[in-house]
Amino acid sequence: MNIKTRILVFIVLFEIIAYSTLQLVNHYLYVREMDTLRNSQIQSVLQSSVVKVDNVLRRMEQKATELAIAGEQLYRLKQQQLLSTQAATAYAKKLLTDSFTSFEQALGGGIWYEPFVFDENERYYGPYVFRKLGAVAFSWELSTAEYDYHQQDWYRLAVNSHWGARQQRFRPLLWTSPYVDDAGSLSPMMTVDCVMFDDQRRPIGMSTVDWSLDELTHFLDAVKVTPNAFPFFVHRDSGLLLSYPREPAKVMTQAHLLPELNTVLQDRQTSLIKQISDLQLGNTSYELYYFYTEDGFLFGSLVPGTDLRRDINSISRMILLYGTLAGLAFILLMFLVLHWLFRPFDAVLKTIRESVTYCGNENKVRLKQIEYRSHNEFSPIVKAMNDIYLQVQEHVQQVEETNLRLIASKQKIVQLNAELEQKVETRTAEVQQKNLKLTESLERLKRTQQQLIENEKHAALGRLVAGVAHHINTPLGVCVTAASFLSVEVRATFEKAMNGQIGKRAFEQAMDKIVESTELLQLNLDRASNLISSFKLVAVDQSNENQRLFNVGDYINKILLSMRSKFEQTAHQITLNCPPDLNLYSHPGALTQILANLIDNALTHAFSVEKPGKIEINISEQSDHIQMLVADNGKGMSEEIRERVFDPFFTTKLEQLSNGLGLHVVYNIVVQQLNGRIECQSQLGVGTKFIIIIPKTPEPGRLA
Repeated sequence: MNIKTRILVFIVLFEIIAYSTLQLVNHYLYVREMDTLRNSQIQSVLQSSVVKVDNVLRRMEQKATELAIAGEQLYRLKQQQLLSTQAATAYAKKLLTDSFTSFEQALGGGIWYEPFVFDENERYYGPYVFRKLGAVAFSWELSTAEYDYHQQDWYRLAVNSHWGARQQRFRPLLWTSPYVDDAGSLSPMMTVDCVMFDDQRRPIGMSTVDWSLDELTHFLDAVKVTPNAFPFFVHRDSGLLLSYPREPAKVMTQAHLLPELNTVLQDRQTSLIKQISDLQLGNTSYELYYFYTEDGFLFGSLVPGTDLRRDINSISRMILLYGTLAGLAFILLMFLVLHWLFRPFDAVLKTIRESVTYCGNENKVRLKQIEYRSHNEFSPIVKAMNDIYLQVQEHVQQVEETNLRLIASKQKIVQLNAELEQKVETRTAEVQQKNLKLTESLERLKRTQQQLIENEKHAALGRLVAGVAHHINTPLGVCVTAASFLSVEVRATFEKAMNGQIGKRAFEQAMDKIVESTELLQLNLDRASNLISSFKLVAVDQSNENQRLFNVGDYINKILLSMRSKFEQTAHQITLNCPPDLNLYSHPGALTQILANLIDNALTHAFSVEKPGKIEINISEQSDHIQMLVADNGKGMSEEIRERVFDPFFTTKLEQLSNGLGLHVVYNIVVQQLNGRIECQSQLGVGTKFIIIIPKTPEPGRLA
């Protein structure tokens, strides 16, 4: 990299760093100012919306108060008998109709008196008007025993609160929670109750104004602080969600079920717009603005972060584009200036470059004196270069002589390399021949090892045969003795009976002996039959590699019964813990091989003659596999022995002619045939555990 390039690179890097720093500072300041402006705009929109909601609430309360005053006046006129019942009814109809005709925000309203207060012959006296198809309709349908307005929630609200006795207002006002009245409009609504009193300040009923939330929620749904913002409107006391365009199906449900509103509902501070930043909903980040009104409503908006950053990003991209163009123009200008400034330097370099030539046919470098006629700052450099050229010529001659000597040496090296390659080829052929012989020996060793493993598998069946045969000898011997005694006794009894020489008592004694012999014979035959059945099932499963569904607990009990002769003459114990309903689709013969080898290994290596041992087999079921734990309380193993316990031909009983294949066979069956895994845990003086994991369903297409 020459000086001109370095200067140009420095200018470019300096411009990039300076411009980036300026952009970051401007972006930070602009973002801060835009955030402040955007927050002010959002708060203004929310504040104006809240003001409109408050205005509607005030008008509702004012209308309810006016109706209460008119209802009290109507009551006084009726009590003073200045109005008949018919005239009072006409007055109430005109009063309600005129009041709600010019008050379109209300869904309806009425004047409701306590039982028999307005008229001692009327329990229900509640004139009511409602808006229907844009007109105000008068009705007495709610002043019936079927509707029983005295027991409705909107009426009981005042009764249960002692007619607003705790309020400091002269005329208590009570708002119901949002509801849907099946007897009136099916739209969500709220009712404001204003208590009516007589001259002695005793409650005589109430006036009500029903407020339909449809118009308000439609207005709030249309409030968009940003193009993609979602407003929400919640009644604080009941927790009902009144408006939520983001999920309209959630309207009139509990707002705290929405995670984005749960935190907001816990804040009850009123008359202050607050903000929650970086609220993550799905893959979108939102800014949440909310405001609690003094009348118990929560109004707010979910604003996507992309809306707040859209204008900022647009202006940032514009500034970046213009700044980049200005930077490129500056770099081009600097390139032209540097080119003009370095023109004399480039001329000197060209002259120096032409003074050095390479003769390819002679393989030599030629240097000639530099001719430079100008007198400037480069003249001393040219003079020094000419002096250097004279010295270089002398060194070039020395290098040429050295090259000639090197060429001669190279020819000798080539000849030596050829001889070395011939020796390497000869040695390589010898090594390949030896490797071939080693490979053949290794294959023979592997085949021998596999044959020993297969012999060990079948040896387990032979040991089972010997054990079962030994165990069957006892019940069969008893059967032979009982059968012989039974034969002699029956023949003797028969001869005495034929000759008439037997009495009743002798016959009964003979029959008792015959029955006892028969029972003894039957009992021992059953024992032998159970042993043979268990051995037959285990033997067939060992010789048959097919998979089938079997009960694990029953099958292991049959295996232990077949191996009973191995430990019944000792003080050692074997216990089994297995769920009774645990079934497994696998190779039952493989399970026999595993348990037979593990039990043989424990009896041979773990226990001593003078100390009784215990083997525990615990079976448990997991989601997709079963776990079999075979543990003993024997001698245990050192860490060095435990690490090699599954190696083939590894044994600690070499003097007893043990072949060291038992646990290796177990490992191969678990890992290769059952597609499971096995782990050995042991500690000297404590015992050994084998943990076996067997999948419930083998891999598809896996061969046994």
